[in-house]
Amino acid sequence: MDFVIKNASVISMAEDDEIDSNCSIVVRDGIITALGREPINEHPERVIDGTNLVIMPGLINGHTHSPESLAKGISDRSTLTAWLKKIWMPLDELKPRQIYIATLLCAAEMLRTGTVSLVDHFRQTPMTPEAVEAVAKAYSKSGLRVVIALMLRDIRQYESQTLLPAPDQLALVAKAHRQFSDPDQKCIFENIRIGVGPSGPTRCSDDLLEGAGEISTRLGLNFHVHVDENHQEAEEAKNRYGMTATQHLHQLGLLNPSLSIAHGVWLSNADIELLAEAGSTVVHNPVSNMRLGSGIAPVSALLSREVPVALGTDGAASNDGQSMLETLKTAVLLQRVGGCKQEHWMTAKEAVSLATTVPAKSFGFHNGQIGIGKKADFIAIKKSGYSFTPQNDWYRQIVFGANGLDVRYVVVAGKILLEDGRITTFDEDAVLAEAREIGREIFNYN
Repeated sequence: MDFVIKNASVISMAEDDEIDSNCSIVVRDGIITALGREPINEHPERVIDGTNLVIMPGLINGHTHSPESLAKGISDRSTLTAWLKKIWMPLDELKPRQIYIATLLCAAEMLRTGTVSLVDHFRQTPMTPEAVEAVAKAYSKSGLRVVIALMLRDIRQYESQTLLPAPDQLALVAKAHRQFSDPDQKCIFENIRIGVGPSGPTRCSDDLLEGAGEISTRLGLNFHVHVDENHQEAEEAKNRYGMTATQHLHQLGLLNPSLSIAHGVWLSNADIELLAEAGSTVVHNPVSNMRLGSGIAPVSALLSREVPVALGTDGAASNDGQSMLETLKTAVLLQRVGGCKQEHWMTAKEAVSLATTVPAKSFGFHNGQIGIGKKADFIAIKKSGYSFTPQNDWYRQIVFGANGLDVRYVVVAGKILLEDGRITTFDEDAVLAEAREIGREIFNYN
């Protein structure tokens, strides 16, 4: 549907960013075709009053795991290794229908808190075509733009894991790409792209890592991998390789702009230099890192070397939510208590760029800004609520005070996915009800 929002405030996040008030934004065929204070001569199908709205680029979640939406609040006072075993053994047993509902549950929370695009480091062990189809169908239903980075591993974390041979896992990625995201094929899911997502260097053989790199280059896929999530993982890499995980990836020829690493909490200065030279992205997950006691990522050092830094929620089992608004606030405040000098503290405006313009480029979403000719991927936040009363500074009040209660509209590819606080693409109440039943079944709670 073509539409116009009139008399809104607009935060464009463009290079010459100015916050305009009493602005109109016209959307046609998924593209912003007009923007400004001048009278709009076009006559779209629908006009929305934006007097009480501030429009900004939609947020981008650089790292999550959709099945974990069923495992909120399951494990407390656990570090990563113990947590993984408790959470993922039952989640790896999910049936396709349960994966579909878990993914919609994840999508619903992101929609309600202003996310328009995400990277789902999708895990099922062993990975199956049926599982991939379930997650792809759910995201297609939601309307969100998604990179589904299929998680690969061929080294067991615990005895009972069933793992496919590396060639079979890579073949599954290639097949999923042809089915869901190959531009040369007639793909029915236009908002879905497949990525390749090794779990972590120490959970994959070098053959699997190199195979993932080859398929990423050959098919043009995003390469997404956990690196140095906690101190134990960092030490394990040094013991296995005689060098850090990042240095090992470099030795294998895998550092490049298509690579994104999740967490990077224990990166060394030498690692940061390698990432800067390669143009690889680090996805900072501050809430999850605190929840599991993993540490504080060297965000200031990364930014000072101009390493692209994006933000992520991580999965809901290590976050208990999927709010990028919460992530924005936590990322800024955590840096300030992590030993960073005051003159290097991240500003609120810089933080917003880590959830919009930076990941839009890193992950190939090509959104992240509002302007004529840009994709119509944006959110509209209520101005009259507590977060913006009184209105003093848009960026600071978005980062430090906004929450999901303020998000009224979410637009992706010109389609209104959240309209006046109501999800339009699927039955949210039905998803919530079925998710409760699945949760009772897999975790045996009352």
